[in-house]
Amino acid sequence: MKRLLVPASLALAATLLALLLRSPLSTLEHGVIALQYTLRGDQRADTNIVLVYIDNDAIRELGWPLRRNFHALMVKALTDVQAGVIGIDLLFENPSAEYPEYDQLLRHVVAVASNVVLGGTFGRIGAAEAAPAADARAPFRYPQVTDVETKGAEFHAPMQSLLEAAAGVGHVNVLDDLRLPLFIAHGEEIVPSLGMEVLRVYAHLERAAVRYEDGTLSYKRDGKLVRIATDGGAVSLNYPGRLTSFNAYPFLEVLRAYDALRAGRTPAIPLQSFKNKIILVGVVSEERTFATPIDPRYPAIGLHAVFLDNALHSGFLVSVPSWFVYVLCLVVGFGCAAPLLLMTSRLRLLIPAVLLVAGVVCSHILFAAFAVVLPIMSFVVVGLITIGGALVYRHRVVARQLEKVQSEKERITAELRDREAKVAALERELVSLEARKQTDRTQELLDEIRRYKAEIHALSSKRDDLEEANVADTEATDGAQEFEGMVYDGGGVMRRVVDFVAKIADSDATVLILGESGTGKEMVARAIHRRSRRNEHPFVAVNCGALAETLLESELFGHEKGAFTGAVKEKQGRFELADRGTIFLDEIGEVSEAFQLKLLRVLQEGEFERVGGMKTLKVNVRVIAATNKDLKQMVKERRFREDLYYRLNVLTIEIPPLRERPGDIPLLIHHFLKRQGEEFRVSRNVLDILQNHVWRGNIRELESVITRAALLAKAENRTMITTKDLPDEITSTVKGTIAIEDQILELLREKKFSRSAISETAEELGGLNRGTVAEYFRGQCLKAFVDHTYDLETTARFISLAADDSINERVRKKLLEYLANIAEAVDRSQPWDNVKPALKPKMKNLPQKYHRFLEQVAEGYYRSVWSLEEKVR
Repeated sequence: MKRLLVPASLALAATLLALLLRSPLSTLEHGVIALQYTLRGDQRADTNIVLVYIDNDAIRELGWPLRRNFHALMVKALTDVQAGVIGIDLLFENPSAEYPEYDQLLRHVVAVASNVVLGGTFGRIGAAEAAPAADARAPFRYPQVTDVETKGAEFHAPMQSLLEAAAGVGHVNVLDDLRLPLFIAHGEEIVPSLGMEVLRVYAHLERAAVRYEDGTLSYKRDGKLVRIATDGGAVSLNYPGRLTSFNAYPFLEVLRAYDALRAGRTPAIPLQSFKNKIILVGVVSEERTFATPIDPRYPAIGLHAVFLDNALHSGFLVSVPSWFVYVLCLVVGFGCAAPLLLMTSRLRLLIPAVLLVAGVVCSHILFAAFAVVLPIMSFVVVGLITIGGALVYRHRVVARQLEKVQSEKERITAELRDREAKVAALERELVSLEARKQTDRTQELLDEIRRYKAEIHALSSKRDDLEEANVADTEATDGAQEFEGMVYDGGGVMRRVVDFVAKIADSDATVLILGESGTGKEMVARAIHRRSRRNEHPFVAVNCGALAETLLESELFGHEKGAFTGAVKEKQGRFELADRGTIFLDEIGEVSEAFQLKLLRVLQEGEFERVGGMKTLKVNVRVIAATNKDLKQMVKERRFREDLYYRLNVLTIEIPPLRERPGDIPLLIHHFLKRQGEEFRVSRNVLDILQNHVWRGNIRELESVITRAALLAKAENRTMITTKDLPDEITSTVKGTIAIEDQILELLREKKFSRSAISETAEELGGLNRGTVAEYFRGQCLKAFVDHTYDLETTARFISLAADDSINERVRKKLLEYLANIAEAVDRSQPWDNVKPALKPKMKNLPQKYHRFLEQVAEGYYRSVWSLEEKVR
């Protein structure tokens, strides 16, 4: 639970910050909604809504304001084509002093039409006003509409004569946030919006049939109950698109079409289609536009059209509750912070990104498909804040861990220097005594040196367990290669195997793969198949050693229905399934001699019968067999048929064990670490241990060890694998009191550096690779040469610790061989920085701890601190 406290705290803090920033975030949210409209694209508005707009052309030709006879003519035209309802977004507040007869004409046609709704406007919104007189100009009451949230003052209504003739009046006001209030309280009167009143007349509803309470409008249309939820008495419009989404026609063109219709001509506008439609008449001008998410200059008449479109389809925008948004912020914040703080795999970076992208995508889907507004800026900001906070926190934790590790390393290093100085003094004294052939204190000095070296070994092991081994650099410098999933050192023994596989892959000859368990025989078989012309057909693997003979025969050749108890249906065998492809027979040395004969027939003729069947089946398969046994010896012992052996042994691939591939070990470690997570590393101590292990289980054992170690490190929230994460049987080489390099040197001294000393030492140390022993000895020689200031004679005596001149001469010759090998890579005519890369091949297989000594020896030669000619007698 403690581990969850930090991400939870980060999520809570980020959510509180988003709550404080809700005002600027809401401003950003408007931009997001505009983008969502753009991504959604324009949609076709309801075709029952028709706009007739007065544009600049009408104003130029008819003048402004338009005389009311033109409005009367428009109402007459729309009435004649049987429009369902006519909403006019124009204010006829004062009688015309110049043309009073036109007022009478307009009143007459409005009264005759009986379906005209006129517009009015409030001078102020949000301010209450005293109740108007009984004969005030807003005589329309809604008895079922109560508790209206929005108040208005200074209502400008149409002139009284038009009010009495009209079917209704509605306000054209819009709130600052572009929400449209359904009703505005004007004293005791309730004034509906223009769109609301048009909708009521269009639905042939009495005002008493419209109910508004608890913020919800309800009425019946076509026998169905319609409910419209509001936010504080206002609705948020869901714009289908720009004004072009609606059927819209210019005022003049409609009048001309009406003239043509009366004259018996075909009108340019299909006025007949206006029948039973909602007709909105208004002005399209710069002065009466609104900055909407869909268009920065959206005409006022368009807002009422959008309201009607939304109302007809119950499609108003619905915002999710604020509490839900902040709960979502908490969830997103925790979901972004927790992976970064609690996980070590590469997914920790992917999960927050996926979470934020998924939130954005879900928000858009809700908006586009369901008209639900889920604000995204709040949880995106919370997500980004928690991601940043988690990264900072993680960095600080890592920094504190590094400081602690560095402090521990410095302490250990100081102790190491002290012990090494004492050992160096004792070694100088020992070499001096050996040179004077005074052996009376030799054993005492050796015991004291051994005691200090045991302490040095323990301290070095601790220090190296705190230092990261740069396995990735090892991979780059050692020529890492990959072939069909197999990682190997391009200059190592696996190069020969890979080259041979590439040569034989495209033939159809049978292949026998030999190698110890865990060396990767099946991977080689799959590589052969993928590189062959059969790669589009099946690769079928069968472990012959895991099945009893009777089951193996059924598995390979199949069986007929009823062939034995339990054979309830016919079954194809692996050979049939592998037809035209490759079959891999693993552990071929485990099959019985009787079964070997059946296999021989398949290999020779490509024919077999199913168990319990009489029909001979023929297949075309390439056979690849593998074993970890010595088939030659089994042939001699008559445990494996000779003819089958030679049939299998057409092409033979012998995979070397991992202990003979020391250069591959760092590459494989790096490969397996990447599977566990890009951030995983191993300590220098771990790398040395893994390189020195015998690996009886080969690559499979190495992979298991790395997987186990990574799991243990994850459990402790670490990214570096240390010695304690390895199994005891592997760490035994570092848990002794004497380091492996010191054990090697002591055993070589005991054997007087004879020709067979390297091999015998390797055997005595539990079957270490001979090359590993030789490389440790080379490293010890180079270290001693540096420690003894490039003095060959002193170094030889120190390595041998023998008074016998013949033993010293053997060591001296070996040391000269190592020095000559380094000198040949040093070109003194080149700058030192250009020479250093040429030393990389000389470091191959040399334990990493000795790389710096090799470089120091090379630099000493480059700067003529020592000369090879002086060393040769």
